[in-house]
Amino acid sequence: MPDPSSPLESLIAKAGTLYTLPAVAMEVLQLTNSDRVDTRALKECIERDPALAAKLLKVVNGAMFGLSGKVENLTQAIALLGIKPLKLLVLGFSLPKGLLADLDAVQLAQYWRTALTRAVAARQLAETQWKSPGDDAFLVALLHDIGKLVLLQQVGSPYANFLAQVQSEGGRLIEFEQRSLGFDHRQLTVALLRHWSLPEIYAASIETAPLKQNTVGDYSNEQSIPQILALANLMVELVNDHRLKVLPDLLEQGECYCGLTSDDLSRLLAEVEPRVEQLASVLQVEVSETAKYTEVLLEAHELMSQVATDAAGMLMLTEDQLCAQVLSDSSELQQAMRDFTRVPPPGDSALQGQGRADAPQASAMRGPRSRTTSVEAALATARARLAKVVAQQAIDCREQRISLSLVCIEASMADDGSMSTDAAAALNSALQPLMEEYQLSNDQYLRLSEASIAIVLPNIERREAVELTQRLVRLVDSNSGHAVPPNIKAGAASISGIPKGWESVRLVEAAENCLSAARHAGGSSVKSIEVY
Repeated sequence: MPDPSSPLESLIAKAGTLYTLPAVAMEVLQLTNSDRVDTRALKECIERDPALAAKLLKVVNGAMFGLSGKVENLTQAIALLGIKPLKLLVLGFSLPKGLLADLDAVQLAQYWRTALTRAVAARQLAETQWKSPGDDAFLVALLHDIGKLVLLQQVGSPYANFLAQVQSEGGRLIEFEQRSLGFDHRQLTVALLRHWSLPEIYAASIETAPLKQNTVGDYSNEQSIPQILALANLMVELVNDHRLKVLPDLLEQGECYCGLTSDDLSRLLAEVEPRVEQLASVLQVEVSETAKYTEVLLEAHELMSQVATDAAGMLMLTEDQLCAQVLSDSSELQQAMRDFTRVPPPGDSALQGQGRADAPQASAMRGPRSRTTSVEAALATARARLAKVVAQQAIDCREQRISLSLVCIEASMADDGSMSTDAAAALNSALQPLMEEYQLSNDQYLRLSEASIAIVLPNIERREAVELTQRLVRLVDSNSGHAVPPNIKAGAASISGIPKGWESVRLVEAAENCLSAARHAGGSSVKSIEVY
């Protein structure tokens, strides 16, 4: 049972009292959620809020509709807008004024840029990838950050400073909120949406973890909107927060949920940006300036293509250092939360204890990396041989205009992460049927160490390379004689069109980079990337 004196419950209780949707907005939402919408009742309801009616008429008479004559009749305006867009505009125009009051222009512009980018991206994903109506996904995404506004209003500058630091350092806000506060702004959002009696799918989509499976052929709001929201959030992190290193996660999750490709993502972002600007104009809000979305995507691709062999380990170290820095600097925020709930600081607070515990956790995360140092040194000769094979295959694939993939795989025992004869045996046993099925020659299969291998795959695209590796993981699980099967860590890199003069070592480095990232993931893990 939640502690009523906890910071989260105190905020929820206060927010539920302070921030309510206007009565007209609540009634409009109830009327539009009916199977048969009573347009006369809808018109009469909106007429009770003259300011809202004027804004809706302004939208209809704006450049978006391009009407030759002026619309002054609310009934006609509702007919032109349609029910779902009407609901969207009513929510956008009716957010509680207290949530937006006293925010400075920069904070407000950043909020709207993030909210509208997420909402438009969610709708585009639903419509283009899932081939389904995107209105519910749009509304869920639009309301996703209401909890952030509550924290800005109730905690004030300590939270604003915290937000600015996390964004400037390129960190994940949700993670740092959890570690600094013990909760995150999404939990506040969910509580407010339920307090406002909005459709349950809105709150459930935000708090539900997305299924790790493709749901395109079996679309349902319950299954698909959490996936859409997860992808839209990553798109926001990439183009608004300039967190370039989320691109591999975005492509990997997109491929899993809906078959999203790099080309699909480029098209989506090109479509999202102008729609965000258009929607901001419709809602009469200012949005913060950002770099062109497609330019940010190109920059992220270039970063991931050029990353060095051990960049993933370096990125992991950077994340550890960033986390320690943000947590050590968040004492102002933690004190503000204690003041808010009037809880005296304990002698050894959970939050302070969390901060001190981070150091050994960071060391533990770097532990597997240090344990593999000797193995990496022993791979030098094998790596040179691998680079030579990839270079030859790249020449052949360029001439035939076919794709080329490289998968680096290693097996280790799950209990201590070490490579062993048992892990090697399990890997070899699982590999044999796949070699026969894919007709892999000895030239395409290279043993790098006792329990690590590389497979060069001409005419195999990234998705198929990942599927092959995932099948290998399942075979190791089923064939292992141990109670706990070995962990399979794999990194896959692919290139679709090999240009003249392309340096094939980049494919090796990219696969090794993905493998290094997989080492830091729990259990068996496959990381992949498209190289350009």
